[in-house]
Amino acid sequence: MAKQGISVKMFSNIDKNVKNAEKLYQLNASRHVNRVATNFRNDIMRGMQQTPRDGRKYPRGKKTHIASSAGNPPAIDTGRLINAITTKLATAGNQPTAQVWSNMDYSARLELVLDRPFMGDESLAYDKARVFANKIVKQVSIDKQFKPIKVGKARIR
Repeated sequence: MAKQGISVKMFSNIDKNVKNAEKLYQLNASRHVNRVATNFRNDIMRGMQQTPRDGRKYPRGKKTHIASSAGNPPAIDTGRLINAITTKLATAGNQPTAQVWSNMDYSARLELVLDRPFMGDESLAYDKARVFANKIVKQVSIDKQFKPIKVGKARIR
């Protein structure tokens, strides 16, 4: 006896779209964290350059250095600290992470002991980075950049 009936099969590009969506998200997310890290670094440096020089005066070679006052970022003296602020940018991945740090041995002492916040969570640069990150987080979304999944015509045999 012969079979009667039909066979219906759907075709879709969902696997390709999932891979494209993941790639697009990873690119957007890494771009987001890199923008936040770069802005954070720039704000740290700007804070050090623009800090009020109303602290202690002391001789530095043939010049006199005027330090910043407590509660303000450290004033630039030799330039070693500002040049030691390093950024490692994120690459596309599931959890992209960018880093900003200072490898100067006296960075923590400036922040924690001498009350010269410049990159810790008490600093203006940190607050600006947090606000900026939240402001641009919607740009990580892929809904406006991603094409909807297309479903092909059903094949009936």
